Amino acid sequence: MSQKKAPKMMRGLKGLLTMACLGGASLAPHALFGQQAKAEWTTSSVDQFRDAWYQGPSKITPATAKNLHLLWKTKLTIKTMGMQSFREPLEVVGVATPAGTKDLTVVVGASNEVFALDSADGKVVWQAKLPWASATPQQPGEGRGFICTNAQSATPVISDAPGRKVYVLSSDGYIHTLELTDGAEKDAPVQILSQPYGKPYGLNLVNGVIYTITGQGCGGVPNALYAFDLKTRKVTQSQPPQAGLWGVAGPTIDHDGTIFFESGDGPYDAAAGKLSTSIEAFTYADGTLKLKDYYTPPNYDWLTRRDLDMNATGVVFPWKGREIYIGSGKEGRFFIVDTKNMGGTDHQTPLYRSPLISNTNMNFQTEGTWGSMATWLDKSGTRWLLAPIGGKVGVKFPVTYGETPNGGIVALKVVDKGGHPEVEPAWLSHDMLTAEPPVIVNGVAIVLAGGEYTLQSNDVEGGLFSAEQRIKNSGKAKLYALDALTGKELYASPDADIPSFLHQAGPSVAGDKVYFGTFDGTIYCYGLK
Repeated sequence: MSQKKAPKMMRGLKGLLTMACLGGASLAPHALFGQQAKAEWTTSSVDQFRDAWYQGPSKITPATAKNLHLLWKTKLTIKTMGMQSFREPLEVVGVATPAGTKDLTVVVGASNEVFALDSADGKVVWQAKLPWASATPQQPGEGRGFICTNAQSATPVISDAPGRKVYVLSSDGYIHTLELTDGAEKDAPVQILSQPYGKPYGLNLVNGVIYTITGQGCGGVPNALYAFDLKTRKVTQSQPPQAGLWGVAGPTIDHDGTIFFESGDGPYDAAAGKLSTSIEAFTYADGTLKLKDYYTPPNYDWLTRRDLDMNATGVVFPWKGREIYIGSGKEGRFFIVDTKNMGGTDHQTPLYRSPLISNTNMNFQTEGTWGSMATWLDKSGTRWLLAPIGGKVGVKFPVTYGETPNGGIVALKVVDKGGHPEVEPAWLSHDMLTAEPPVIVNGVAIVLAGGEYTLQSNDVEGGLFSAEQRIKNSGKAKLYALDALTGKELYASPDADIPSFLHQAGPSVAGDKVYFGTFDGTIYCYGLK
């Protein structure tokens, strides 16, 4: 197996402008309009584009990643709900707390516990228990199995200066606004969802509006896109209700403010606006959410009957004078659409529809693409797409590291084929037990193998596995650093480091550190020696 030497990541404005020239784009790449000046991670997948490409200052590189090690871990007192414990940690710097100016790690527990930890040592700086705001009484149990739990399920979001706030959508369906400095809640919470336990996903804050999506009809809450205008404090819900919207990083928003999400399986009636198994785009203006465009795969009916629906948060980025969106789902294909014309006049003609990259077994529960993805530009201007998959791949990859019965990470190059973008297999990682969505930093892919037992159907006893059964059958999480150009393993955490697993919650990166939480209530911080 031959591998090319990984080039170093470009630094500085000169290099970024060079990449823009190489890409031939009139739209500036995200490295320009999404460049991070601080070592922060304030929303799901780091930014509104959901690209999971951390571009802030960091000494983590392909040369230094081997020196990662456990810096601290903190066990927090939380109550898990179903399989839920934490969403991904958020990171902010230079916060004036009562204990002095500190960099903070902000995490939310499944039972609406909010913690701010000192990023230097993991000690709790402040904590808050969100009060129940709904008139509907709180349920005593954990909910129905692993699908509809009573858990807090949406990664919060932190606003920019001045007056930075932490916005948390709690399991009662209300948004709570906390002071970043001390966790105080000075404003009354605002009802976003019609009922509690609606299972919303990652909050995305753009231009003073917070967006989220809900999935699987939990709690009787309609599956829809929700917008909360911070200035007017008005809540808007898209119409009509859709099939499940359950990309765990929430909606993706391009640089024009168009909101994208993927829908699951359900009734399809385009004339009535019911767009199951589709990529949908909405606009928000003057308190109104409006369907702008959509793409539906031509085999949507077959996908719905096979439960191979869309289930991931997609990514947007500029490419040769246009902005494109890449989505995927349980089927195991990748779809590329132009954000200005997603599926042509028939709404079924994308820029590109890949072959089956994974899931040749048509397995609805453990294979295909899940969660979210990552995208980045290398020194040569090549655009990369990385995604977690379950099971074996269905196409040949030039660089591999053995069979992947449990899945791993696929790396694809976005290439120009006659003026149209396509994805081309580049490398396949070694086998990982339930790979979570990767994060890119300076040409390094940070990946957590979550260790979760993901089978849903109990073929022996019938029905679905309970949350308790899946918890019992889950293994241990493991942290990896891979060369993002080749997939070569640069670092793997010792087996004894992490005794628990995690469910649908990948890592975050800020500065020289990697953060994540596990089911047993522990927050981990890895960094350079």
